[in-house]
Amino acid sequence: MSKLDKKYDVVILTHAPKSYFAESLLLVLNQTISPEKIIVYNTNKELFDVEISNSLGLTIDDIINKRFKEKIEVIHIDENEFDHGKARNDATKLGNAEYILFLTDDAVPYDNLMCEKLLSAFDKYSTEKSKVAVTYARQIARNDAKLKERYIREFNYPDYDIIKEKSKEAELGIKNYFCSNVCAMYDRDIFNKMGCFEENLILNEDTFYVYKAINSGYKVVYCAEAKVEHSHNLNYREQFSRNFDIGVSQQEKRDIFEKIPSISEGKRLALYVTKKLLSGLHIFMIVDFWIECIYRYLGFCKGKNYEKLSIDKCIKYASNKKYFIKKKA
Repeated sequence: MSKLDKKYDVVILTHAPKSYFAESLLLVLNQTISPEKIIVYNTNKELFDVEISNSLGLTIDDIINKRFKEKIEVIHIDENEFDHGKARNDATKLGNAEYILFLTDDAVPYDNLMCEKLLSAFDKYSTEKSKVAVTYARQIARNDAKLKERYIREFNYPDYDIIKEKSKEAELGIKNYFCSNVCAMYDRDIFNKMGCFEENLILNEDTFYVYKAINSGYKVVYCAEAKVEHSHNLNYREQFSRNFDIGVSQQEKRDIFEKIPSISEGKRLALYVTKKLLSGLHIFMIVDFWIECIYRYLGFCKGKNYEKLSIDKCIKYASNKKYFIKKKA
């Protein structure tokens, strides 16, 4: 089957989406291989059009012309019902194409070839013995990204393909199981066979799916030619909270992460960014970055020890506060 014959649905999770979302929708609809359907799964209906209307003076309906309306389905759920895995699992049931592309509402396709490249990787790297279960895209920092954020993206998303499979665990370590649902395409048949995403997780539903798929004999491909613009300029407190969630996630799945610890990868990242900043004599940026690293590490350590904290402390520290609010209820 030619890549041009492949069909895919798109699932986009949104919460108070900004103008990035409108731009992303139009670029997805105008890919060289157009999607069969776009399912938008939104939390908090009241905020759905607010940010876009304020920045562009338009609603989502204004932006999408009549030609595309039949392809798009918007589902609104209560914010308290949101779960990273469950929302995605539920959204996939609204389509039936053989592939599913997951996007976040702040990820913008770099060009109109992104989906074609992701689809091509399934055929390129699949063999009779080992099919590709997931392909995911390279993340390019936005124009407004800080220099340290650009280097972090470079480290995590290099300009060459990476094939991940069980035999690569010793070589790649924790990176063998890294994948990002910011922009990732899944084979639907394998996705269903694997039981979809695990639910009731604080985050990392993509990582745990990939771990399960690779240990079931499938491959996962990082496709560098498929590119999406996505980056954040988080402050120290936000980095602490984000890494607290990562620590919680790893502690809850310690049977996995005790075998493939991630601290060494964090050290490699810190060294890479420091060298890059030093080469440009960005001394003050190095100080800023190392302060950020301290916050990241402290947040991660707190998260790894979350079971020793009160629920109220966990709510205070977490980025995904709803996860612990549900536990408290």
